[in-house]
Amino acid sequence: MLKTKEIEIKKDSCSRCGTCCKKNSPSLHLKDLEIIKKGRIERSQLITYRKGELVYDNVADTFIILEQDLVKLSEKADGSCYFYRNKEKLCGIYDSRPEECKIQLCTDPEPFKKIYKKDRITRRDIFPNNSAFYELIEYHEKECPLDNLKNFVPNSEKKLSKDNKNQLKECIRFEYHYRYTLFQRTGLQVAEMNFLLGRPLELILKQMKVQL
Repeated sequence: MLKTKEIEIKKDSCSRCGTCCKKNSPSLHLKDLEIIKKGRIERSQLITYRKGELVYDNVADTFIILEQDLVKLSEKADGSCYFYRNKEKLCGIYDSRPEECKIQLCTDPEPFKKIYKKDRITRRDIFPNNSAFYELIEYHEKECPLDNLKNFVPNSEKKLSKDNKNQLKECIRFEYHYRYTLFQRTGLQVAEMNFLLGRPLELILKQMKVQL
């Protein structure tokens, strides 16, 4: 029989059930910048959800419109974290895991709730303003903004205006050629672009159920 102290330790430590890792991947915070700078996590293993996107907030248990970039570890097709090894039930980067993973504990969600919205990383934190990559991001944001979606709520009676729809159609055309040109000139692959520029606008609109 386990002693009381041993039971408390077991409750306060990860049981490696994989529940957190299977649900989704962690968002990154300023404390995680070091593991990115050291190359423990590559840019192709990150994804950006842009300001203005509709995303599901696990803690609030509802969909919200992002007020700033949200940079996360990429996810597999089943929604689990990119680094989760299902067979072994372990993390592929455990020693360099992000802050949210260190805090997350199934038996006590309160510490996670306190930090999950604080000091989140944006692309601006990763790239200096004078870098070529940041110039690419700025140009894309200028030509392909999500401002038209900030007051749009899926399945509500409120619809986008004809002008807004036409602007979005133009943004989709621009983005297709922009991504293709970047691939031709730099060799950037889809995974890297989904971090650098965020997910394709056409995919965002589809998930938000925006009819053009």
